[in-house]
Amino acid sequence: LLRSAPCSIGILVDRGFGSVERISRSSICNLAIIFIGGKDDREALAFAGRVARHPGVKLTVIRFLVDKNSENAPRRVNHRATVAEQEEEMRLDDECFAEFYERYVAGGKVAYMEKHLANSSETYTNLRSLGGQYSLIIVGRGGRVNTVLTVGLNDWQQCPELGPVGDVLSGSTFSCDTSILIIQQHSIKGQLDGLSDEFSIM
Repeated sequence: LLRSAPCSIGILVDRGFGSVERISRSSICNLAIIFIGGKDDREALAFAGRVARHPGVKLTVIRFLVDKNSENAPRRVNHRATVAEQEEEMRLDDECFAEFYERYVAGGKVAYMEKHLANSSETYTNLRSLGGQYSLIIVGRGGRVNTVLTVGLNDWQQCPELGPVGDVLSGSTFSCDTSILIIQQHSIKGQLDGLSDEFSIM
């Protein structure tokens, strides 16, 4: 399904979120999205923007950034992508996030949190710390060119179809109260990327 789906898809690891019949203004639902970068994360961010429009949702966007000044940061990471491809992906990430920030965060509709991390070990620790804080966490499945913050997480995956971040959050040792939505972007040459033209940012 992940290889042949004719559209962007989401995998829901339901830990009770599906039992919520209705979200209203009087019962606020705390959601979060983790943004590291890459096409799937951009798709997840576009989807989260639509979710943020609901008056009963309190959304927090958590951006993981590479702390280049940290002593624990790896000096070199092997990348399959060329330098030009990495720079292009970083440009798309920054443009996508800047538009989301201007539209939702600057106006107070969405809360913003920034994490400066050195490596995948710190990524893992920070992901684990989110357990129980949100009813639902939205993440991209993969598609990241710069893998400094996720390299090595694949070695411990129990469910590769969920991607490295989704797998950590969906593990049996993570919070039993937090559901996870993993999104994979579908891209067709000549068409706009996104779940639909209505809310795709990039």
